[in-house]
Amino acid sequence: MNRRNLAAILLTPVALASAWWAWQSLPRPVPPQTVGPQRGDYTVERFHLVVMKKTGDVAFRGHGPYAVRDPFNQQLFLNQPQFSFPDHGGHGDWTGHAQSGWVSDGGDEVRLKREVALDGPVIPGKDQVHIRTQWLSILPDPQTAHTPLLVTVTRGASILMGTGMNAWMQDNRVELLSKVSFHDVPAKKH
Repeated sequence: MNRRNLAAILLTPVALASAWWAWQSLPRPVPPQTVGPQRGDYTVERFHLVVMKKTGDVAFRGHGPYAVRDPFNQQLFLNQPQFSFPDHGGHGDWTGHAQSGWVSDGGDEVRLKREVALDGPVIPGKDQVHIRTQWLSILPDPQTAHTPLLVTVTRGASILMGTGMNAWMQDNRVELLSKVSFHDVPAKKH
């Protein structure tokens, strides 16, 4: 065995020990004090919610199996919520449901996420509006709904699809913002 091989054999453990010592002397990351979302200051099973406007009118009603309130900003996080938004024109209520929901601390915004459905009031002589998307923001006071995502709007035999939507619930009016397609099945004549 020559000197070069002997030096390599003797210095390899020294190099490994030095690397291990250097690695052990590095500062350790401090784990975060909380893991996951903050715990709510209260949770409710089988909740019923009525949110009022400053004028005393009902802004919206909601119910569902589970709600949690954030202790710092009083926002509500909801599982499988169902909402009704009164139509102040006297036509009936808009109803909405989703897999999850969120209500702002002042009750001035409702967000629905995952498998969102918003249905217009039943008006005699008119077809009901049905809106389907994956995310929807509803502002109860001006009674508007908005989404930047793909949306499907059906009314009777008409089907509108597009990306992005603004809806004015009091007027039963819907505006799709881009990539709009329209399908209409004509009524059969007897």
